[in-house]
Amino acid sequence: MEVSSRSKGTRGLPGAETWKCHFTFSFHWEWVCGDSFTAEEVSLLTANARLHRRLYGYLAERFPPVVYTVLVALFFGSAQLLAHAHDAQGTLRPGAWVGALVVWLAFLHLRLMDEHKDFAQDRAAYPDRLLSRGVVTLPLLGRVLVVVVLLELVLASLLGPVALGWWAGMFLFTLAMRFEFGVGGWLSRHILAYAITHNPVVGLLAVFAHAATGLAWSDRFLAYVVLVSVSSLAFEVGRKIRQPEEEIVGVESYSSALGRAGAFWLLAALVAVSTAAGIWTIWPLIGGPQGVCAVGVLIFGAACAVALARPGQPAKRVELGSSVFLLLCFVAVGVAAW
Repeated sequence: MEVSSRSKGTRGLPGAETWKCHFTFSFHWEWVCGDSFTAEEVSLLTANARLHRRLYGYLAERFPPVVYTVLVALFFGSAQLLAHAHDAQGTLRPGAWVGALVVWLAFLHLRLMDEHKDFAQDRAAYPDRLLSRGVVTLPLLGRVLVVVVLLELVLASLLGPVALGWWAGMFLFTLAMRFEFGVGGWLSRHILAYAITHNPVVGLLAVFAHAATGLAWSDRFLAYVVLVSVSSLAFEVGRKIRQPEEEIVGVESYSSALGRAGAFWLLAALVAVSTAAGIWTIWPLIGGPQGVCAVGVLIFGAACAVALARPGQPAKRVELGSSVFLLLCFVAVGVAAW
């Protein structure tokens, strides 16, 4: 889930890198669900269009609502099911689903922060985007960001002091991400360090999701935190692996930094660690066909990620494999905890 967001292209990948899930999360999901704004319609928008159309065009281009709704539903749903499995006698907080809205909005505010942070680079690399063309502007997106964060604050406060505290911690961390921890120059030259330093926001969102349930904390949930953190890092790496002819001038990738083979082995290692964390997460819940099914889903997702990332595979397939793996990690946990 990047949860950092230096995405490629005008549409398709939602570009909130790091899931930004930086989950960042940005996937190619046109084959799963459509959008009321086509890529052509987005490209025809001008600064004279009505505000609501410009903003919705921006979302269609950079933060497809349906895609992120599916992502958040699987992420938040798996966290809730696991929390309840760890505290079967506990009572789920009424209105715990509000936490899913907070997570959805958190991904949006990460995207908006990234637009400010990466504006100069993205304007040069992606001149056709709405922000680069002035159809939407940084001051406008800044005002939207303030509204989004205030909504998060209000909704998180409805979930009790523990959830509010974890939301506050997550928000402060995103502020540090916005200013790249004061070492942006160094991080920009070390792509893996950049991703690793931004990745903890995913774990913070996972703990917030648990706190939103109102159920008793179990240290076993830490395995899930590791799972979502490492699998979202694998997703972030997977969406930035390209063939030499697919590299974009001025846009760093893991394949350009490590070589195509080196990037593949990095992704494979992250998938292996994620799979181990997934088994660690669901092992206490395994029992009968349901547990076997959960392990099968996890291993199938890992196999897809590795198979589609082999050297010679185009960038879209690599990204598809890592996206499927991330989502199936959530599904596996949900199946085991159901």
